Amino acid sequence: MAFINKPTLKSTMKRSALILQIFFFIVIIARGQGKELPKMKFMLGYYGETFTHSGLNAGIEYYPFQSEKYQMILASNIGGYFHIRNNTSLFIREQWGQRISFGSGVFIDEFIGIGYLHQFTHGGDNFRVLPNGAVVKTPDSGSPMIMPSVAIGTGYDFSRKTNWNIIFFLRPELFWKAPFNGYYLTHLAINAGIIFKTVKKDEK
Repeated sequence: MAFINKPTLKSTMKRSALILQIFFFIVIIARGQGKELPKMKFMLGYYGETFTHSGLNAGIEYYPFQSEKYQMILASNIGGYFHIRNNTSLFIREQWGQRISFGSGVFIDEFIGIGYLHQFTHGGDNFRVLPNGAVVKTPDSGSPMIMPSVAIGTGYDFSRKTNWNIIFFLRPELFWKAPFNGYYLTHLAINAGIIFKTVKKDEK
């Protein structure tokens, strides 16, 4: 695990946003929008913090702009992971991304996001100090945190070569939890799963 301060995080997010914007406008110039393509798909996947602390992630992808080769993506997802003897974390977040697809069915994509994470710590009772100095036991209500994230991934769209209307994706990501002792705590995670199309291939 590593720590990242606020200026470093802001710089990273700004650079990522600039790269995404340049990439987006290049694609707009090169290709027209596909009006008959499905506008929404559903996602379900494995979400592993540091790869091994297992969890789940589910959500919706919406495509305000797309062509046969390109999609701009607005995604909403909810998920969580379990770190034994440490914490259970649940999150909900919004993401902006884009995906470039090739004729073979292979694609690459990238996302930036912001979310809310609630962490429940394992390992004993919780206590708080009252104004009069007394220490009392309290229920574990967890810790609220913000959750910025950046991700880049790849995958395969089976519908381009087969009748299977699913997409497989593998997407490593970095996310941050804050506040954490006055810092942004950096986590590496893996997000892998399938994306369901909402229409049949012949109806595109």
